[in-house]
Amino acid sequence: MSAAFKEKNNINIIIGFLVFFYVAWTIKELWLLEYIYSFGEIISPLVEALVKSLIWIVPVSIYIKIHLHSDPISYLKMNVNVKEGVFWGILLSLLLGAGLILEAFLFYGVSFHFSLSFDDYLNTVLMAGLAEEIVFRGLILQEFNKKLAFWKANIMTALLFLVIHYPIWIYNDIIFQFGSHIYVFLIGLLFGFVFKKTGSLWTVILLHAFHNYVLSII
Repeated sequence: MSAAFKEKNNINIIIGFLVFFYVAWTIKELWLLEYIYSFGEIISPLVEALVKSLIWIVPVSIYIKIHLHSDPISYLKMNVNVKEGVFWGILLSLLLGAGLILEAFLFYGVSFHFSLSFDDYLNTVLMAGLAEEIVFRGLILQEFNKKLAFWKANIMTALLFLVIHYPIWIYNDIIFQFGSHIYVFLIGLLFGFVFKKTGSLWTVILLHAFHNYVLSII
């Protein structure tokens, strides 16, 4: 197999993965969401978490295992710099959270509500941080960075991270709130930069999860 053919094959495989991923998630968000949340306050969040795992985490593990011939945990950098990654994840989470809360309090005068639902904790906080970072920083950014300079790879990953929010924004009729587009894109760039600097996926998992928690209580 020539190097050019192998390179083209690798590109086709990652494109195929992305097409499957975006189509599957769009179908789930636009047409299956109401059905998933018809099972009640406890069962529905569990079903949502299971579906997200099947669409986000399982395919990534299969891709890494079969196509990259690597151990998913190692490739995703979930077993390196763990203590340092957790330390920086907690520290950066506190700094980001303090900034968001201060901004909300000083400029918007919002009140905070801490009575989050089981769904908020499981899916908005925990599963969002875990699954989304496994896909975007753990796999996509690292795959792009093999062929592109880091900031080009990071920009492309942040754009894809932005686009994955579109189905739920369409569903909730908030797709034209363009400030959200800029914010999510910049947060994606930040998460990518932090992942690059710390070399641990746990840092951005914790940072992402805590970021979503703060936004949920504002």
